[in-house]
Amino acid sequence: MQCSVNHCDVTLHKSCSKKADGCCPRHICFYCKRRTSRQRVQRTMPVCTKCLLEPNKVIDSEDCSSKMICWSIWPSTSQDAGRTNDIKEAFRRLPLPYTNQEFNIDPINEQNFENEREPPPYVHVKHNVYIVKSKYDGDTVETGCANCDHDSTCENCPCRCSLVSCSQACRCSVKCSNKPFRSEKKIKVVKTQQCGWGAIALETIEEDDFVIEFVGEVIDDAMCEDRLQDMRQRKDQNFYMCKVGKDFVIDATFKGNACRFLNHSCQPNCRLEKWQVKGKTRLGVFASQTINIGMPLTYNYRFSPSFGPEKKCFCGSPNCRGKL
Repeated sequence: MQCSVNHCDVTLHKSCSKKADGCCPRHICFYCKRRTSRQRVQRTMPVCTKCLLEPNKVIDSEDCSSKMICWSIWPSTSQDAGRTNDIKEAFRRLPLPYTNQEFNIDPINEQNFENEREPPPYVHVKHNVYIVKSKYDGDTVETGCANCDHDSTCENCPCRCSLVSCSQACRCSVKCSNKPFRSEKKIKVVKTQQCGWGAIALETIEEDDFVIEFVGEVIDDAMCEDRLQDMRQRKDQNFYMCKVGKDFVIDATFKGNACRFLNHSCQPNCRLEKWQVKGKTRLGVFASQTINIGMPLTYNYRFSPSFGPEKKCFCGSPNCRGKL
């Protein structure tokens, strides 16, 4: 709110304006706290006529009115402290923490993250985002499964044996089951006791069923090394990269889906498979066994030393190796 005194351009808090009868500290007597029309006449602090005429009441001081936060802190809130014209002393007397120790806030550490109710933020994507130029696999020939009849479900067709998804080039029927990347299973991201965030199944998943695709930013080896170096400098312990081949790394650090939360296990119930879908390489998570509702989804990270130092494993399986 604007100060009520004419030609004064000071803006006040609403609560402070009510306390000071709508005017700023420059128009409140520093000694009796009454409103005055005198504004620092030959004095550094505002003073009314009555206080000005009283002997030994008005003292000279440096001009600190421009540093005053609110008139209500003058005089001191401390009992029997007396008046002060020292801005540092005034702040010291405020009922707020002022010692250096109370402002020493510890940096965010791993324990703080463990208490979070939500996983760290990321951009959710449904398909890979190619940071490098998208390349088609030249080794795969899209000839299709020519031996399948119109009633075949493609359970043992040449495409499935080669980890190639059936396409329009195939002669299979509408009953074809060799198109795994079309639908994903229902899973949920949850907080675990030992392994940070993880994922569990919300429906029964049969053996060899497609669970979810591993998606993220597709980068080459050079960019992967740059990001790893950046992670080392930040001392980041979370790792979401998967090397598919030469100059083909899927990084789900910044962009990905719920697959990025699947944890490692030395005795996993899922596996990663590299498939060809319409000429593009895609990485899918498939069930290695029947997975019941509520069971955690895990796969073997096969962590490479080139990505960093060995990490301790907390999978808890009977054959746990102790390291990723």
